[in-house]
Amino acid sequence: MRKLYRKEEGDIGIATLILFIAIIIVSAIASSLIIYVGVTLREQGEKVAADATTQITSTLRILNILGDRDINGMDPSVVGVKAPIRVDTDPPSGGVLKNVSVNSTEPLSVKIVWNSAIDTGSGLAKEEIYRVKGDTSTLKYVLKDINFIKNMGSLVAVLTSGFGENREYVDYNVSSDNTYGYAIIGYDMAGNEELYSALNQTVTISSGTKDSTAPSGNIDSIRQAGYGVLISWTASDSGSGIAYQKIYRSQSSISASNVNNTTLVVIVSSDVRVYMDYPPTTGTWYYAIVGYDRAGNYALYNATTDHIDVTTVDNVTPQNVEGLRGETGQYSIHLEWKPVEDKESGIKGYYIYRDTDYLKLTTPEIFNRQPYAFVNTTHFYDYSYLPYQTYYYAVVAVDNASNHGEVVAPQNSIQVLQIKLSLGPGSNPVDFNTVIVELTDGKIDVSLKLNSSGFGVIAADAQHYGMEALNDPTGEFIQSYILDEGAVVLMYINARKVGLTLTPQTKLTMKIIPGMGVPIYKVINIPSIMLNRYVQIY
Repeated sequence: MRKLYRKEEGDIGIATLILFIAIIIVSAIASSLIIYVGVTLREQGEKVAADATTQITSTLRILNILGDRDINGMDPSVVGVKAPIRVDTDPPSGGVLKNVSVNSTEPLSVKIVWNSAIDTGSGLAKEEIYRVKGDTSTLKYVLKDINFIKNMGSLVAVLTSGFGENREYVDYNVSSDNTYGYAIIGYDMAGNEELYSALNQTVTISSGTKDSTAPSGNIDSIRQAGYGVLISWTASDSGSGIAYQKIYRSQSSISASNVNNTTLVVIVSSDVRVYMDYPPTTGTWYYAIVGYDRAGNYALYNATTDHIDVTTVDNVTPQNVEGLRGETGQYSIHLEWKPVEDKESGIKGYYIYRDTDYLKLTTPEIFNRQPYAFVNTTHFYDYSYLPYQTYYYAVVAVDNASNHGEVVAPQNSIQVLQIKLSLGPGSNPVDFNTVIVELTDGKIDVSLKLNSSGFGVIAADAQHYGMEALNDPTGEFIQSYILDEGAVVLMYINARKVGLTLTPQTKLTMKIIPGMGVPIYKVINIPSIMLNRYVQIY
């Protein structure tokens, strides 16, 4: 082992010191670099986090998407409804014919007393009273069978209201020296029928005088009133009483011999003494009234005035039906719509047409056939259907002058998209001035931006979408098109103008891209069956 001298020991000590100082300097520099890099990374991390937070919290939400099949904003008067899965096949029950009795004093009559049936399905619709003449032994068998009753009997009355217990009807069209049997058949709304049971249903008339005197009356005045002709008259019957009255109209004089060859305007009840008619054209019009009593006697009323020169008529078409909607019930298809106003002759009622072929209801030829129903209300229940079958209905208003509206059929494709939007919880405001919408139907691609020169559907064109505020608590959206949390807006896209073809089963791809935030990407299938003007597609 070599021995070190003092001088060599000193050189090693200096070298060690220098190395130690160098280590300290390097460590200091390294520490500074580490601190700098750490601070830089922290700042960059905070910026990335802030950007990410902005992206996440600026989130648009689609609440729903509706497709409007009518570009002009008109409600269709055609609607399609799928029939219920069940049909009411249970007939009414519990109806009882309690008694029939003779009133032999003048005029001769038979009184029928009964309790109505009950129907818990579609409900009781009507009761028919039949009279069958014959001997007692024959009536005993005939009155037990509905088909025999209808074929061999006479329909005395059809009653459509007032159902309940201890109902009464008086039959004056009977004669002495005859035996009569009576039967009542109850029908529900679905057409099911039930023959009422009977405690006593036959009666033998030995004597009595039948009412053979016809009603009498007189037309007192016929005058122009606005677009119509107002007729007033007097009438009476001292026997069985007036049952109903028929009003006729013609462009030539009316007499008892030709009255049945003229136009029957209306049948009114026994107590009516004033009626407003609306002739189809100007010119001279003649009127006649025939009164019928309960015994079947009838006569033409006399006339102080029987004609008038009409100078003004209603030839204005009523407005089209709006707000039509159809719903499927347990045993019915229910239609409902808004009332239509007519300032001329007034609305008489509504024609209802039905078909399983949608196209047959959208042509003018629809008015060449008989309506499926006529109602004077703004609703209709259809109880006759095949389960699961889709039925299409057209509802058309008709006024008292017989002018009718048109059938408004929606397009077969969606014309306008209506998208309801809001912000997610905690989201930052979204400026729609920077929002871009991209759409494709697989054939064309479109890119739309905001039309800030207007609001609503009219602002939607080939290059722009339109916006409308539904709920804007701060008023910011109306002022600047900036959507705040809590506000709800509608985006309108005019599919027709931008060239999209949105027919049933079309696939629509949509992307809503905000300037800051998470884009919305949706692939939507247009429903295969579009029954109403508005189509829920999301």
